[in-house]
Amino acid sequence: MAGGGPHSERILILAPLGRDSEIASSLLAEAGRHAQVCTDVAELRAELERGAALALITEEAVADSDLSNLADWVSSQPPWSDMPIILLTAHDDAPSRVDRAARYQNILGNVTYLERPFHSTTLVNLARSAIRSRHRQYEARASLDRYMLLARELQHRTKNLLAVIQSIASASLPPGPTRETYFARLHALAIAQDLVLEGDGQGISIRRLVKQALNSFGSQIVIHGPDVNLSPINAQGFALVLHELATNAVKHGALSAAGGTVTVEWRQNLGRPAVLFFAWREKGGPPAAAPKHKGFGTKLLEVAVATEESPLFDYGAEGFSYEMSAVLDRPA
Repeated sequence: MAGGGPHSERILILAPLGRDSEIASSLLAEAGRHAQVCTDVAELRAELERGAALALITEEAVADSDLSNLADWVSSQPPWSDMPIILLTAHDDAPSRVDRAARYQNILGNVTYLERPFHSTTLVNLARSAIRSRHRQYEARASLDRYMLLARELQHRTKNLLAVIQSIASASLPPGPTRETYFARLHALAIAQDLVLEGDGQGISIRRLVKQALNSFGSQIVIHGPDVNLSPINAQGFALVLHELATNAVKHGALSAAGGTVTVEWRQNLGRPAVLFFAWREKGGPPAAAPKHKGFGTKLLEVAVATEESPLFDYGAEGFSYEMSAVLDRPA
């Protein structure tokens, strides 16, 4: 199975000393494999960027070379790629051999060692095995491409569905605060959906979500917390929570006063399950008072995000505060 690119099936050889490159190329050609010889590490790096199925390198070619450029390429491979590399080494029982092997493993990644002298069929069979593993990586890339295509289609369909829901609500709900509140919540959900799908459907940083949701309030809101990734479902829940908290603060809380401030903080506990401790604290606004009746907004703050225990609502003289422990994952 071909990898799809014009250079995806070739073998790159870096063996500048002696006849190693000539012999290796001949052996691989007899097995029906095209090989291209590189003269130095810089050329190998450039050719790897163009595409390859396998790199064959002699230890002498890299022993005293600056491999930082090559290491940078290895570490920057896309998620589907783990370039197989065969490193030809000389027989050596010196104590330093273990340290050298560890260095090459750290720099080159997916390395298989082949010690000289070896039989020609050993090299050919090892190359075939490496290329088969590369083909599986190409298949993984194809699966990721299909996933991205489906994700983009899902994004398109989701936007259409939200537009349909808004149209139905617009025709069904009479003009007034209820309809405006509903539309605002729907808009917050749509923004979260866009951010999630911008991240390839893998979720989104809570910092980015908070900034996106609250950027219109300027210096009245201060945020503190690490860069924690939220799953798509948690991101959507947090978007609704942030919208509800900000809307209430504008109407009744700290954001209704010129000197009012809001502090948004979070921290992560990396246990099992992983938990995000989230807090919203208001100061400088009118004294907070508990609502006489639990409305939909309060219920939303209780259930929009899966939590270890019920969120805490504090209606104090200094201002309203809200805390919750959001479950980021669950044990298998």
